This record gives sequence, C-alpha cells and structure tokens, in this order.
Amino acid sequence: MPQLFTVGRFADDTSRRRTALTAQVLQWALDEELVDPVRRVDDLLRASAPTLPRLRREEATFTTGTAARLTVTVRVPFDGEGRFFASRPGRPPEAEPPVGDWDRWADGGPVLRLPENFAPDVDAGTVRAWAARAVDTVEAYLAALREEAAVETARLSADLVDLARRRAADLTRRRALADELGVGI
Repeated sequence: MPQLFTVGRFADDTSRRRTALTAQVLQWALDEELVDPVRRVDDLLRASAPTLPRLRREEATFTTGTAARLTVTVRVPFDGEGRFFASRPGRPPEAEPPVGDWDRWADGGPVLRLPENFAPDVDAGTVRAWAARAVDTVEAYLAALREEAAVETARLSADLVDLARRRAADLTRRRALADELGVGI
C-alpha cells in the first residue's frame, strides 16, 4: 500500500480551482452575476469548495489477515472526497504519514484502510494504541489541508471579488461606449 498524503500537492488542486473560477467570473454578464459580485463570489466558492474527508473514528473496525504474518487493518469510515488522502499539504505535520488506502465503494460507504504488521502474540491494547496514533496522524494531515484550503479560499475570494468588480466596470464602460457610438458614422 502507498504512503498517504504523498502523491500530489494540495496546491495543485487549489491552482486548478483558481483557474476554473477565474474563467467563470470572466464570463459573467453585467445584468446577472455582476449585480452583487460579493454574494455571487461567495456562492461560487461555496459550490466549488473541496470536500476534505472527515473521519468517523467512532465507527472504526478492525480486520486481521489470514497470511502467515499478523496484519491488522483499521477501517475508518469517512465523509468527503478520498482523493485528498493523496494530497500533500504545503505545511505538513511533523509526523510521517501512515501507509494506507481508501475505498469509496466499501460496505456502507467510503472507508480509509490503515494496515500494520504485528507479532503473533500482540494484544488488543497495543493494536488500539497503534490505531489511535495512526488515525491521529491522518487527522493532523487533514487539519493541515483544511487550514491551507481556508487560507487559499480567503485569498481567492478577495481576488475574485476584485476581478468581478473590474469586469463590471469594464462592461459598464463598453456599454456606455456602444451607446455613445450609436448608429452611423
């Protein structure tokens, strides 16, 4: 299994979001979206917000493998988009990200799987302590992603409102010029 939070940068996702939303604002019409640009930008940001996973750790379950070595996997249901388990935050926590994967089609909904190998005589307390640490680490990475998303959303909001206001002013000038030009030379 791969290590979580190491495949892509979260900043790449936010950059794609910025590009897509900027293109949308540049298509807005004066009499529709640009009447109240602040509200429209808020609506746009809300609709495009990343749905970072929220772990439901109180519903976690454990499975053991049947191979010669004892592998215990903690399965933690979550809400949100599992693809963010691969995204590396700009400022990651000190802890090394755990090994694991996710399955969006698991029984009862999406689930995060974190496996670990143990000695054959391991006790439940040791396994639970490992699982708590592993899930705490995942939640620390998710918290870093949430913080990064909040900062980027605030920046993006200010930039898009400014862009929408400039677009409204530009369209107003164009409309006034068209009216002044009228018909004929």
